[in-house]
Amino acid sequence: MSMRAFSPSNSTKNIVVSAASQRVNVVNRNSPVTVRIVNNGIATVWLNFGDATVTASLSTSLPIGPGVHEVLTLSPGQDGNLYIAAIAAAATGTIYFTPGEGL
Repeated sequence: MSMRAFSPSNSTKNIVVSAASQRVNVVNRNSPVTVRIVNNGIATVWLNFGDATVTASLSTSLPIGPGVHEVLTLSPGQDGNLYIAAIAAAATGTIYFTPGEGL
């Protein structure tokens, strides 16, 4: 199996993380997409993935530590849009989402 380095395919979106759940539409695509996630903040953020109604929770969402980057393959919602929601215990900085292909 051949592995490819991550290659961005669309513009990077971001959320300035706070104690309130916020969401951003990362990409419009009807098939799974790879997203590079970078937590540029000073604390852990929690993420959730889905449609335009998605929210993040401090107790049930995916934690991403400060200074951490992850590359995940995610499926868009029923309408073909992939939204990502983020929350933290307080204002912590910015989290970036770059759609693309590869690892």
